[in-house]
Amino acid sequence: MAGGKESPRQKMIGMMYLVLTALLAMNVSKDILDAFVIINDGIEVTNKNFMAKNEFTYNLFEKAKANDPDKVKKFYDKAFRAKGLADALYFHIEELKKHIIAKTAGFESIEAVPDDSLFLLKNVDSKDNYDIPTHILVGSDPANPVEGAFTARELRVMIDEFKNDLLFLFDDEDERAALQLGLSTEDFGMVNGNQESWETGNFDHIPLAASVTGLTRIQSDIRNAEADIIKALYRNISADDFKFDTLAAKVIPQSNYVIQGDSFRADVFVAAFSTTQDPRMRVGFEFNDSSDFAVGSFEELDSNNITIKNGMARYTVPASAEGVKEWGGVIQIKAPDGTWASYKVPKQSYTVAKPALVVSPTAMNVFYRGLDNPVEVSVPGVPTDKLQVTMSNASKSGSNGNFKVRPGKGQTVSVNVSAEINGKNTNFGKKEFRVKNVPDPKPYFGGKTGSDNIPRKNLLAAAGIIAKMENFEFDLRFEIISYQVSATIRGNVVEQMCKGPALSSNAKKIIAELKSGQKVYLEKVKAKGPDGTIRDLGTIALKVI
Repeated sequence: MAGGKESPRQKMIGMMYLVLTALLAMNVSKDILDAFVIINDGIEVTNKNFMAKNEFTYNLFEKAKANDPDKVKKFYDKAFRAKGLADALYFHIEELKKHIIAKTAGFESIEAVPDDSLFLLKNVDSKDNYDIPTHILVGSDPANPVEGAFTARELRVMIDEFKNDLLFLFDDEDERAALQLGLSTEDFGMVNGNQESWETGNFDHIPLAASVTGLTRIQSDIRNAEADIIKALYRNISADDFKFDTLAAKVIPQSNYVIQGDSFRADVFVAAFSTTQDPRMRVGFEFNDSSDFAVGSFEELDSNNITIKNGMARYTVPASAEGVKEWGGVIQIKAPDGTWASYKVPKQSYTVAKPALVVSPTAMNVFYRGLDNPVEVSVPGVPTDKLQVTMSNASKSGSNGNFKVRPGKGQTVSVNVSAEINGKNTNFGKKEFRVKNVPDPKPYFGGKTGSDNIPRKNLLAAAGIIAKMENFEFDLRFEIISYQVSATIRGNVVEQMCKGPALSSNAKKIIAELKSGQKVYLEKVKAKGPDGTIRDLGTIALKVI
């Protein structure tokens, strides 16, 4: 049964499942099997309710991300990673149920079933058949359950991986330990003198109706675990209301390093301010703790340089001479009772200096040919929208100090910066960057590259080739254009070309024929880079184990 919190409906369904399983063990008539249809239908309704509730939580994540993307993105991405993991396992079990029903009904495959309504448990005639489900899920030797696709052993491994992947969405070990996801895959232990595994305890000599219902129950546990995870993730953010336990004055200078001839600017505000309620501010030193705005012992500076906008006070003073400048003050915000609460602005300092050029590449001191290389250009004390940036051997786009640079054919790019200060154009110099070609990615198939061994089940599960950039500074994608799959099958070398990253149907047939000890080659792998060039990525040689 699922661990963690269960609704009364889940508890009732679980108890009915156990009672009916016990009755089956006493060889009760087939009419009892029809009760499993009721249980299965009930659990499927529960699953739909879980999905609807989970979808509501995902919508909350969407709204929270729209309101505060910087704060929410980390948890948003993890929540939708949990959704992908849950969907993958849930729909695998759905395919497993269809596979068992189709085989028990005498069909060769799921695709051979003429009508999808035949997959409904209530429409299955052979609900009492346990030979075929047992053969598929467990095999003929209960002490050694079979492995491979559509087996209980495969499902057990997938459940364990699913739980681990969900738990490691949380960085804190204590937070992981506090989560109870259920979905236990522990062995049953000694039963009637025999060691019973999870596989045999759930699926050995269990009629089709009970096996399908048991799988539906596991699907319910999956959605329950998904719900617990995304709720725990959502608790890390506060999308609907904001709580503050401290009010303190904050100072955000536009820069503490000001060019002579420019002005020093700083935003002063109270944390958790309201855009509908403007504060009041005065600049000076040595004031007492009085809540009155005209605080005593206050040496006032020029408060005419203060402007109020969007809940913030902006202090602006001309930087007329080099050196360290100091200032402080008091800022007030209206309390709920209508009085003004005062908060001291601690003594601040800023430096007035002569101009200096700073060019900071976002990735490294190299521009890659064929890419839009991000680069930030700034000069301390000069607003970025005032900078005039030109480049040699490159085209650029962007503004306000943030640019995308696309190099030309030359080996270097020069970044030249100037700005107009007080009506005079000032040149801040230039910075040179080396130009390199983007390196080739590596092809991977089933998590393997180059010459390697691969378990047969991983080989069969692989959908195609992907190209990975290893140890590269950019998030870059190469598109697989084509490759050739070849192997020796029954003494004959067979080859099949694949267009795009996915295996073709004929290539899948080649791979399905391979046995342990045989080799498969994925050759002539070609990929298209973001610059439009076609790269030859070589060959992947895999030995089946």
